[in-house]
Amino acid sequence: MLNVFKKLVILSIVGCIVGVMSVGGVLIYFSMSLPKISTLADYKPAINSRILSKDGVVLTEIGKENRDVVEIKDVPKRIIDAFLSAEDSGFYEHQGVDYLGVARAFLANVKAGKVVQGGSTITQQVAKSLLLSRERSITRKIKDFLLAQKIEKKFSKDEILFLYLNQVYLGGGYYGVKSAFKGYFDKRLDEATVAESALVAGLLVAPGRYSPYLHPEYAKKRQGYVLGRMYANKKITKEEYENALKEKIRYRLRKKETFKAGFYTDWVRRLVVDEVGEENFLTNGFTVQTTLNYQLQKEAEESIREGVKNIDKRQGYKGVLGNISPDKYYDYFKKFRKEYYEEKSKFFTLEENERVYELQFNEEKLDQVIEYSKNTNQLFFSKRYKAGYFEEDQLVDTLVEGENYKAIVLGTDDRFRLIYASIAGVTGIIPYKYFRWVHERELAEERKYWPYLKQPSRFFKPGDIINVKLVDKKTTFIKESYDIKYEDFKKFKDYETLNEQNYLELALDQEVDVEAALVSIDPFTGEIVSMVGGVDFEKSKFNRALQAKRQPGSSFKPFLYAAGLETGYSPNSIILDSPEALGGADASLNWKPRNYDGKFRGPMTFRNSLELSRNIPTIKIVQDVGMNYLFKFLNRIKFNAEMPNDLSISLGSFGVTLTDLVAAYSIFPNGGQYIKPKFLISVTDRYGKEYLPEILSDDTKDKENEVASEDNVDSESTKVEKEEEPKVADTENLEGEEVEEEKINPFLENLDETQVYDKRLSFIMTNLLKGVVQNGSGRRAKSISNFIGGKTGTTNEFVDAWFIGFSQNNVTGVWTGFDDNKTMGYGEAGSKAALPIWKNYMEKSIALLGESDFKVPPGIINVYVDKQTGESADINSPGAILESFVEGTEPGNSEIKSFFKAKNTKKTDDLYEDDDFFNQQ
Repeated sequence: MLNVFKKLVILSIVGCIVGVMSVGGVLIYFSMSLPKISTLADYKPAINSRILSKDGVVLTEIGKENRDVVEIKDVPKRIIDAFLSAEDSGFYEHQGVDYLGVARAFLANVKAGKVVQGGSTITQQVAKSLLLSRERSITRKIKDFLLAQKIEKKFSKDEILFLYLNQVYLGGGYYGVKSAFKGYFDKRLDEATVAESALVAGLLVAPGRYSPYLHPEYAKKRQGYVLGRMYANKKITKEEYENALKEKIRYRLRKKETFKAGFYTDWVRRLVVDEVGEENFLTNGFTVQTTLNYQLQKEAEESIREGVKNIDKRQGYKGVLGNISPDKYYDYFKKFRKEYYEEKSKFFTLEENERVYELQFNEEKLDQVIEYSKNTNQLFFSKRYKAGYFEEDQLVDTLVEGENYKAIVLGTDDRFRLIYASIAGVTGIIPYKYFRWVHERELAEERKYWPYLKQPSRFFKPGDIINVKLVDKKTTFIKESYDIKYEDFKKFKDYETLNEQNYLELALDQEVDVEAALVSIDPFTGEIVSMVGGVDFEKSKFNRALQAKRQPGSSFKPFLYAAGLETGYSPNSIILDSPEALGGADASLNWKPRNYDGKFRGPMTFRNSLELSRNIPTIKIVQDVGMNYLFKFLNRIKFNAEMPNDLSISLGSFGVTLTDLVAAYSIFPNGGQYIKPKFLISVTDRYGKEYLPEILSDDTKDKENEVASEDNVDSESTKVEKEEEPKVADTENLEGEEVEEEKINPFLENLDETQVYDKRLSFIMTNLLKGVVQNGSGRRAKSISNFIGGKTGTTNEFVDAWFIGFSQNNVTGVWTGFDDNKTMGYGEAGSKAALPIWKNYMEKSIALLGESDFKVPPGIINVYVDKQTGESADINSPGAILESFVEGTEPGNSEIKSFFKAKNTKKTDDLYEDDDFFNQQ
């Protein structure tokens, strides 16, 4: 019997040892897999990344978890008290696990038959949030327990609170208390009230169930529980408790947030994500400093909006949006106001669990508006007049000048050329100047004549729903009536009543279909200053500045002329503008190019050919330069486009992006240096790590900037082949004959990978392109400054319209057209469709960045010549201009010209009709 007892004792001891070892082994095993967090420096939660403009404006803040980390010293005591009261009132007493709390919660849950109370401490909740797994299991509970113990040993209580208040998820996509108070109430932490603190603290246990947006009745009940716990724990007084229960909390309405500078910002985001990875970017708090000037970016976007509206109106009216009968006006006004007030409200409060918006619709006030209109209209002798608006109407104050609204036509007045229209009961007038553009919409490349609309009743009738832009909140009948004098107005029987009326001043508008893009670059750094890839980023994310390859038309000509200067042409060289049949791709075919106006002008100077954008002289320059040399030139300046190997490139009949075209133009104002478009200044992550400078340029960083297609005659690499040094042979060969020293092109001597075009020639080109603005197809821009150059571009059937121009500090390009390549309509050429947008933007750019004339490099000489003949002229001679030449190429000097073969100087006395190309643009 004794032996049996001994055996049992031994087995029990062995069992205990095995059990203890097993438990110890399990604990050691789980401890090995716990997150390593020994200092607060190890705490690296997911935080948002930010993309900034160069001037510090936040263009977007984006991340996986909307979190702002805040130091514990910056969290007010009332917020800490609310969370401790709600989640762990004994936080400062326990050592990570509250065993009594666990037992109490267990009994409460058993009694209720469901989970009604939790026993986890704040330390355990921190442990739970730091574990990667969200599983509900024994393994998970063990890890929670062990990590809580570990955290309590490593950190002080305040440090644990720091982890807790920054880590917890509080619904609405908000992580941590700072982002939650900003998100729910648009407040800083130090602005939070006791009531707001209790509400947010109550969310933690079940953010979805207690969300004030989804379940306001549960949110209110949970808030009351937390306030009760705060009062019971003596964290607030009875008065504070009662006031907090009564407080009407203002909640911020959650609205979709959009990127500032949408096309640009989205492109930058893609560049960075491609380099660092999406997960990394969304969690590691990158700071992306861009090159964008946000002040000019806003001007660029506004210029695009106004420019395309003008194009769209010239294309005709698309028609009214609908029509409703007078008996439906009231319901329409009511619906409009309800939706509008909700849209314009930034906050709401809860009353009996119903949302009450900051701007609240009041049906009685609408009744007052309608009654005022009826009573005032009855005072008019003539039924043609409509009463102005009720000045006490709340809606008037909320309307914003410059914004668009839907309005209902109340009537028309053909005599005074007015349209009366109402924005949900607020009466306005559309004067003649704001609707006279209306005509049938027809897009055709043939000329159409559309007279101004003088009788609005032809297109509009009462009940028509139209799109209007609010110009001014307060105007009068006499001010807006067409061609009426005040003295005549005083003779009207309705003078007294009309004189007292106030109206909205409205402009007829419509949604545009045409698209546009703008790119502005610093020609010396390559930094993108502004970029607009379309009219509305929210409607279409396609970036037409970077992704659309469109035919440049005549905006490509400056590069052909630049190549011409490099091969011996001068500004005064004579070229024949005469009809000629050119060999086509097939020997049996002939190509007969023509000018825009279908006319020929005979002999013209190099300058005049460019200023007037003549096609025939341009083609002859390309013929003379040669396709082989031209492609070498374009490759050298790194012009990024694929082109056919035929003379059609003279007319810009290939695809190129606006950004690439603008970047290429930079060689003119910057002295012939190649620049690469640069979007970013710096990219750093949360740790301060800087990323490689290679990603600071555009997505073409790995591309070969070949312009020649695979079947081009000369498939050169983009690298500049340095000219070999002149080989000087013995002065005599074996036969005793003298050997001439090899000559090289003087304009290629000092070129390299960066200096891709001769400085002197780049100055000559800026001078020629200044002439395009002063005298040619770009002369609508001449009022901006005397120190700008540029070139228009228009493709066949008015499909694409361009203007690319520059000042000393800025190169900007604008493109307009339809995405589907249909015509914009007759006359929508570069100077009419694109140049006004460019002009409006450049006025703001020059005002901000300043202006100066282009720097004259050494080796330039100025000589007076006759602009028409190109020959030397006296300063006082009619038609004499001061022309710039590279020294050695001026009239009477053949020092450099002797290197080049003689150019065609054939002249004729035949005179052709004046060119009206640029007049029609």
